[in-house]
Amino acid sequence: MADTLRTPTHRLLAGPDGRAIADLVFVDRAQARTPYRTCVKRGGRQPVRTCFNTTTGDAGTPTITPLRFQRGPYRVVWSVGGTVVARWQFAVV
Repeated sequence: MADTLRTPTHRLLAGPDGRAIADLVFVDRAQARTPYRTCVKRGGRQPVRTCFNTTTGDAGTPTITPLRFQRGPYRVVWSVGGTVVARWQFAVV
C-alpha cells in the first residue's frame, strides 16, 4: 500500500472529506499474467470487506489499484491460487 507519492506507509491522513487516496500495489517478480485476489477489510464500528480479482502484466511490473479510503483501520490481503502471499495493515486518520 502506498500513498499518493508511492511511498509505502502504515498511516494515511484523511483530507477534508474524511477520505484518503492510496494505491494498492502488487508485483510478481517471477512471472507475467499472474491472476491474484485482493481483499480489503476495514475494521471499527462499521466493518466492510471488499475483494476483487486482477491479473498482473509483465513480470516485475507493479499492478497499481488506486482507491479512496474512509477513516479507520484497514487490513489488505493478496492471494495467488488461494494462498496468501502478502498482507498489509494501515490506518486512515
